[in-house]
Parts: sequence; structure tokens; C-alpha cells
Amino acid sequence: MKQYLLIALLFLPLWAFAQSDPAQKAMDAGVAAYEKGGYPEAVEYFRQCVNLCKKHNSKLLGKAYNNLANTLSQTGKSDEALKNYLLSIAASKKIADSLNIAKTSKNIGTLYSEQKDFGTAMKYYDEALAYARQIKNPPLVADCLNNIGVIYEQQEKYGEALELYEEALGIYRTVNDEGRIAMTLNNLAIVYKYVQDYPRAIENYEASLALSQKLGDGFMLAANRNNLGNVYALTGNHKKGLELCLQALLDAEAIEANEVAIEACDGISSAYENLGQYKQALAYRKLYEQKKHDFINNERSAQLADMQVKYETQKKEGEIRELQNEKKIKELEILRQQLMIDKRNRFIIAFACIIAALLAIGYFWRGRQRLRQRLEAERLVRETEEQERLRIAKDIHDDLGSGLTKINFLSEVISQKTSALPEVKNNSDAVQETARRMIGNMRDLIWALNPENTTLAGLIARMREYISDYLEDQHANLQFSIPDSLPQDAISKESHRQLLMVVKEAFNNIAKHAQATHVRFSVRLGENLTIVIEDDGKGFTIGQNAGNGLRNIKARMESIGGSALTDSEPGRGTATTFSVPLANIHR
Repeated sequence: MKQYLLIALLFLPLWAFAQSDPAQKAMDAGVAAYEKGGYPEAVEYFRQCVNLCKKHNSKLLGKAYNNLANTLSQTGKSDEALKNYLLSIAASKKIADSLNIAKTSKNIGTLYSEQKDFGTAMKYYDEALAYARQIKNPPLVADCLNNIGVIYEQQEKYGEALELYEEALGIYRTVNDEGRIAMTLNNLAIVYKYVQDYPRAIENYEASLALSQKLGDGFMLAANRNNLGNVYALTGNHKKGLELCLQALLDAEAIEANEVAIEACDGISSAYENLGQYKQALAYRKLYEQKKHDFINNERSAQLADMQVKYETQKKEGEIRELQNEKKIKELEILRQQLMIDKRNRFIIAFACIIAALLAIGYFWRGRQRLRQRLEAERLVRETEEQERLRIAKDIHDDLGSGLTKINFLSEVISQKTSALPEVKNNSDAVQETARRMIGNMRDLIWALNPENTTLAGLIARMREYISDYLEDQHANLQFSIPDSLPQDAISKESHRQLLMVVKEAFNNIAKHAQATHVRFSVRLGENLTIVIEDDGKGFTIGQNAGNGLRNIKARMESIGGSALTDSEPGRGTATTFSVPLANIHR
């Protein structure tokens, strides 16, 4: 009797598992992991759900692909995410799941929008909007309109953006979605600020602020007060702007909204400066710099701590599983000894042997799985570190870029208003030129940090783009001589940077001194990468006019094992040749 009871207990878990939907269980586990930020774990659950749906022809397949794509997108794997989004649409079309088709199309549009491919993004947003209207889902229609409005806003098509935001706002008010109403009012205020319609911007920010207070949304409350303070500052009401930014700082610090707190400190410092209270302005400027520095360092530390916790958790789980396996092996060994004593029951002996064999196979298989998981975890850690470096660089780029853009804009305003003061105008023009150059340098930094761009073909493409933009206003005839096919071999970041900088320096010299009407840029490939830049300008005498620019070019090329040769005479132009062995620049 005990023997049959033991067999029943062994098969009981299998019977219970058969009574539930394994695909739905995998889906729920993936959603739970995603909401906690455990993206690698969520990916595994969603892949498991996809495989189970394929096997059982489940109607969850389209949703499983969509969730998998969302998770991959969060980890920066855009190409793989797009593939799964398209599979989601195909699976959903087979069962006419229009709602999931609409949601997935909207997600694809968001993916392309993040890549700044606005044309493709608009195509998918339009498809999502058509499906949402077909199934009469007003909130989804409004979401699509809002996303399209964001694209128009980024393209500076402010009239079209305002129309779409107003239409979305009407829908949200109809369904009484106060959270999205507050968000859309904030979007409207941003556009009105861009078109300098400050009264309407203030009206919409205040309406969004009131809803945020009602909903108890601390983040939106702090952000709206800070934005509203900035608009009042633009209208010249610096006292009101200061009051709102000070309150925004208190709200942000109460909920640890560090990014809003940093922006509020910037607004407070500017307001005190405009009010002539320079001591307070300096104090908040220092606070702004300190908070920004702490935010970057704390975020990096949090990421590293999170990775350490995940590693320790995984390690402890492995140890627990190993102990459980050892316990099961001991229990089965005892059972095997008992069955050997009772030689009359051949069936139970055979069954024990089969179980022991299966456990041994499972043990070795599990060992291989653990090794594979450990290698995968190490790979994910490396990828996470690379993505973190790129993200921090992009954050710095966004922060400094916005400040430099503001400096550039204010310099242009000063230049226009001081045309009668040559010295002031010249200084403002110099500030404007410096800001533009720093924006370009940051753009090159972000370009170089992206592993997909640090290839020989990517470097030449970046050079060509820079040269075309740089000489656009010089009225010089520009010619390119570049091979049709360039290798996609990866090059070191240092080589990428130094080669791009010497080309920039050479074209800076042409723009400032050469007075050229024809410029030629040539690239040749062999054992060496050879770049030749020629112009028909006024030229100069080698040795007499060799300034820091030529010395910097030579030093940069020598730092990567290359050389730079400049040939010029007065009246017959200049030719500069850069050459470096390909073996020196490859990673």
C-alpha cells in the first residue's frame, strides 16, 4: 500500500500542472518580473510563453510577442524588439485581434520615434490610429494622437501638434482620465512656450498643476511648478518665477525627484541673478552643480548595487537548488536500499532505477545549464556596463546640450540687439561660435561611444556629414572621392576620435584662412588608410605660418602611429595628407 501511495505522490505535481494554463502562468510571471525591473528574467518568461503558445496554438501568442518586444526594447535591443513586434502583428491578424494590433503598431511607432525615424514612426502611428478608431477605443485613439503630436512638436510643426493635443485632450476629458488630461495639458503648455504664447502656456501649466494636486501626483506637481516658474521668467516676472521654482524644489526634494530638483535650482539661480541678488544666485548655482554631480554619481552607484544584488541573489538561489538536489538524491538512495531488501517487488526496483537514472541525467543537465546561465549573466553585466556608460554620456549630452543651445540662442539675440556696438557684437558672435562647436563635439562623443558607429565605414560617413555641414555657408565647391564599398571593421575609439579631430582641424584652417573656391576630400584604402584634403586657396609658406593647428594635427596622427604631411606655397593652394596603417586603428 505504501508503494502505491509513493507513486501517486510522485505523479501528483504533474497532474496539478496539467490542470493550469502554463502559457498564462509564464505570461503572468513575465509581467511581474517586468514591473519589478527584472528585464532579463522577464525576457526568459516571455520566450517560454511564446514557445508554449506555439505548441498549444494559444490565442495569447500575439500578446506574448508584444510583451517580449517591450522588454527587449527596454534593454536597448531595438532590432530584436522590432522583429518580435512584427511577429506579434502577424499572430494577431490570424485571430483578428485588432486591439493588440493597434497597441503593437503604436509600440513600433514609439520605437522608430526614439530612433528619430519620424517618417516610419508616423506610418505605424497612423495604422494604430486606424485600428483604434475601427474598434472604437477612445483612450487608445487619444494615445495615438498624443504620440503623433510629440513627433510634430519635435519637427517644430507646432500648429499641427496643437491640433492633435487638443483633440486628444477632448477624448481624455470625455472618458474622465485625469492623469492623461494633466499630461496633455502639460504638452500643450510646452508648445505654447515654444511659440512664445506665454499667457496660454501659463494657463495650461496652471490647469495641469491643479489636476496634479488633486491626483496627488508629486512628480507632476513639482515638474509643473518648475515649468511654470520658467515661463514666468520668460515674461520678465522673475519674482513670480522665483516663488514657483522654490516651491518646486521643496516638492521635488520631498519625493526625491532629483532631476526636477536640479532643474529647479537652475531656475532659482537664474531668477536671483535677474533680480540682482547675486549672492543667492551664486549659492543656488553651486547647489545646482552639486546636485547634478551627486545625481550622476548616485545613479551610477545604484546601478552597480543593483547588479551586485542580482548576482548575490542568483548565487544564493543556486546554492539552495544544489542543497535540494543533494537532499533528493539521499532520499532516493534510501528508497533504493529499501527496495533491494524487498526482492519480491521487481516493479518497484525497476521504477527506482529509472528515477535514479533520470535524476542523474537531470543533475548533469542542470550543471550545464548553470554554467550556461553564469556565462550569460556575465555577458549581460558587460552589456549593462556598456549601456550605462552610453546612457550617462547621453544624459550629460542632453543636459549640457540644452544649456549650450540656450547660450547659442541668447548670444544670437545679443548680437542682433547690439549691431551698433561692434565690440559687444563680436564677443557675442564668438560665444555663439564656441557654443556651436561644443555642441558638435558632444555629438561626436555620443557618436563614438555607440559601438555600432565605431567602424571604418561609420567614421568616413561621419567625416563626410561633418564636412558637408561645415562648408555649407563657405560657398566653396566641395568634391568627394570615396570608395563605393567601405569595410565595416570595428576601429578603436581613440583612433576614431583622433582621425575625426584632424579632419576637423584641417577644414577649420580652410574655412578661416584659405579663401578657397574648390575643396576636394579623398579616401584611399590599402595597407594604410590615406586621407587627402586639397584646396585652391591662397596657400602659405611652410615653416613661417605653422601654428598650433598644424602641430596639433601632427601630434594626433603620431599618437595612433600615423603621419601628417602638409604641402603648400603662396598662391597655389594647400594639400594635406593623413596616413595610418589599418592594423593600428583596428580593435
